[in-house]
Amino acid sequence: MSRVRRTLRYIDQRAEEAIIVVIFTYFILIIAVEVTLRYVFNSSTLWGEETASHAFVWISWIAASQAAKKRLHISISIIDRYLSPRGKFAMAYFYNGLFILLCLFGLRYVWTFIDVYYRYNTLTVASRYPMYLVYAAVPIGYCLMIYRVVQNMVIDYRDMKAGKPLRQGMEIF
Repeated sequence: MSRVRRTLRYIDQRAEEAIIVVIFTYFILIIAVEVTLRYVFNSSTLWGEETASHAFVWISWIAASQAAKKRLHISISIIDRYLSPRGKFAMAYFYNGLFILLCLFGLRYVWTFIDVYYRYNTLTVASRYPMYLVYAAVPIGYCLMIYRVVQNMVIDYRDMKAGKPLRQGMEIF
């Protein structure tokens, strides 16, 4: 396998996790600093709480993509128990298709907000960076989720052709 291909595979397997770790580390550090400033020095920064909440938004959307990659989103598995292996693949494609439609629907409407924030150059209150950067987490998250679901659909198709069982995420119940 070529070096480029190995690098791309590594990015595909680890990029979201690495981004989550970096943002979560920032989130923990800034919250720790803010708590220390507030309760020890009776003070706080103007930007700390704001950037921490924006970091949490980014973590949430990237983690949703990670959940899609690992097939951890909610599904109706009680129906799948009574289906043939081919029927399970068909239901998985149906669920994934609905999920993609939901993401596309969300993408359609989030662009309205981002466009307004971009056109009017709206800045965050304390940190003074463009507000559309905060909201950019939503379409990026949706696009990553669509990518991961399509990726899983391709894997499912290959597995079905090879006679392998449908890959499933963790079951809670």
